[in-house]
Amino acid sequence: MALTDLSHLRLPSACRETLVERRSERIDNHTVRIAADWWDNEIAAARLPGAPVAGPGVTRLSRGDLFTDAARHGSGSEEEVLRFLWRVLAWGSGPKLRLNRRRIRAVADDPSSAVAALRKALRAAREDPAQAYEALRPGGRNAIAYLGPAFSTKVLYFAGGGALDHPCVILDSQVAATLRNICQWDSLGEGGWPTSTYARYCTLLDRWAHEESRRLGRRICGDEIERWLFRP
Repeated sequence: MALTDLSHLRLPSACRETLVERRSERIDNHTVRIAADWWDNEIAAARLPGAPVAGPGVTRLSRGDLFTDAARHGSGSEEEVLRFLWRVLAWGSGPKLRLNRRRIRAVADDPSSAVAALRKALRAAREDPAQAYEALRPGGRNAIAYLGPAFSTKVLYFAGGGALDHPCVILDSQVAATLRNICQWDSLGEGGWPTSTYARYCTLLDRWAHEESRRLGRRICGDEIERWLFRP
């Protein structure tokens, strides 16, 4: 299938309507219930650092919480990097734990390699989405087993600490379904996206964000559009 010409795609009016809402409400306060005890127990069982994933009695994490994590220590010590990863995974999974035990075990199999890949990705994420994505998906495979595009792009996104000019955004199956079915990105597959596709996606959302910034007279960021794409 020929690649869709993304320069012809327009942001749906339904998404444009949501952008009048305050960014702090739609993004910073976007909160998910997490299975904190499960994460702490599994991390301890794997003898890995980074727990607890939340403070005493905390059962929910917001995007704003993870922005604070990245701003403080997203690329620091091994313990700090892994705690950042666990919290991103906990937020991204919510109460649905799915493959997370396997992800934890994959890190435990070779912690130094996992942390090296994460550090490389976190450094690149603020400047170059393609380089950052390739760090976690080298040659189209997972650098950390079971950490595929949906979760690796969450890591890249939160690495920006909420910066308004951060170039990396989340791409998962729900976002992709909206892009295909509503936005008419016909050539976008259902998963396992190559680095070039992720780079094109980030460029598309950046264009839409700049167009909407001019229309509304305030800075619109790609994550505000991604939020709608996830649940239109």
